[in-house]
Order: sequence, then structure tokens, then C-alpha cells
Amino acid sequence: MSTVDPVAVRREEARRSAAPGREGAPLGFGTWAALAGYGGLWALCGFGAADAASYPVASAYLTEDRYPVNDTPAFLWALFGGLIAALVLGPSGPGRCPARRATHYGPLYAAGFAHLGGAAGLLYGARQRWVRPPREGEFVDAAGVVVGSWGGGPWIVWTAQWWVPALLLVVLVLRWVRAVRGHRARHRREARAWEVIRTGRRVSGEVTDVSGTGVERDGRPQLDVVVRFTDQEGRGRWVTKRAHFGADADGGRLPRAGDRAVVWFDPLAPGDQRAIPVALCDRRGDVEESLRRGELPYL
Repeated sequence: MSTVDPVAVRREEARRSAAPGREGAPLGFGTWAALAGYGGLWALCGFGAADAASYPVASAYLTEDRYPVNDTPAFLWALFGGLIAALVLGPSGPGRCPARRATHYGPLYAAGFAHLGGAAGLLYGARQRWVRPPREGEFVDAAGVVVGSWGGGPWIVWTAQWWVPALLLVVLVLRWVRAVRGHRARHRREARAWEVIRTGRRVSGEVTDVSGTGVERDGRPQLDVVVRFTDQEGRGRWVTKRAHFGADADGGRLPRAGDRAVVWFDPLAPGDQRAIPVALCDRRGDVEESLRRGELPYL
């Protein structure tokens, strides 16, 4: 017989996984295999898209007497099959890949495999299925006579087999750069919060207002929580914090007006909302125990 409440354990695990800035467990073999399969579906979709585009692409740089047969693309099933499978499986599987390093990185594991798979599928499909021009840069008829030179349009269309996959990779790199910057900004905010907790002033606070933003993530609504506290001069101040909350994982109910709170602030900058950590007592349990475990309060 277990001496630990399994419901409490599940709530604690869910709360830890949802806490901003917390590291997740290393990704296991099953997760990597699912991610690879997810990327493979997008590669299949990319290959099908390249095949479906072979006729309109060829009509841009070939003379009419060299057009390929305009039949139903042989790999049209790959385009729709890969796309539908990726869209259906993504939100329930690899698309919900847990964060290894903070909330900024988690979704990018699946996105990275999707971008890489799509780029590889497009490139390979174009190399295999597109009709190569007799001579790059010139229109050549079936008799082998040069009848004109390519303009910008044919060059753009023919080189799409390279620049479209490259564009997908550039977008992926930009997303990773944004994630890295977001993670570093989060790290700086956490470091500042710990500094205020250690050296600032601690006072009691009270939730005065809770409002929804209309945004929801994994069934957890995003809320704006307004907390009132009194600074060192006896002046009333209000701080607004925005976060996602889940009733099951965060103490049984959503925050509401009248909830008790603990507020830390820097006496030299009591109006700097970014440097005011807040703990909602009715949801975090023992605040002191949370701090001893190295867990930041709700920010």
C-alpha cells in the first residue's frame, strides 16, 4: 500500500512541467523516433508537392512542344497523405513534444523535424520529378533550336527547387534564434527575481482582480492576475501578472479575487513590475518550502 496520494503526485508533476523555465527530462528513444517519423511525414508531403508542381513548373521554362504530359501527378497521394497524417498526428504526438530547455524550446523540436523533412522532401522530389531543361537559361524547342532566353520568371521557377527548401531552413533558424533569445530573457528575469527575493522586501498582498485574455494552452487558460500590496512608504501599489493556469494542476481552482499572496519588491524600484515576484498562497501551498526546493514563485 502506497503512503503517497497519487492524485497529489500527478498534480505536482503537472505543476512542475508547466512552470516557466523548468527543464524537462531528456528526450527518450521513443520520442526521438516519433519526431523522426513526424519529419518523415512532412518529407513525404514535400515530395508529393514537388511532384504535383512538376507540370506547371516545366511550363515556365520549356517551349510548348516540350511540355510533359499533363496527367494526374503519380505521387498526389503522398502530398495529401503526408499532410493529413502530419496535421492529425502532430497535435497529439510529436507536436506536443515536451520542453527540454524551457517553454521556448519544446515546440521547436517538432517544428525542426517538420522543416527539415519538408525541405528534404521538396529538394529530392524536385530533383527526381521535375523535367530538366535542355539548356539552362534558354528556351529550346523540340528540334533543338534556341528560340529565346529566360527572363526572371523562369529562373525563379527553376531554382525554386533550391531556394524554397533553403527558405524553410532560414525560417527554422530564425525561430531557433528567437527561442534562444526568449530563453535567455527568461533566465535574466529569473535571476533578477531571485535577487529581489534574497535582498528585497517581502510583504503580504491580495488578489484584487482576475481576467481572462482569451488565450488557452493545453486546456489551461491564460489569466491576468492583479495583486495589491503596500510598499515601504505605506503607499498602495498594484502589480499585474500573466500566466497560464490549470485547476487540476494548480491547487483545485483558478485564482480569484480575495486570494492571499506574498509579494517581494526592490525598495529602490517598487514600481518595476518585472522585478516583483508574486506567490499565490492559496495555490502554491507552503511558500517557504517551495523556495527551499529552488522553485520560483509565480512570476
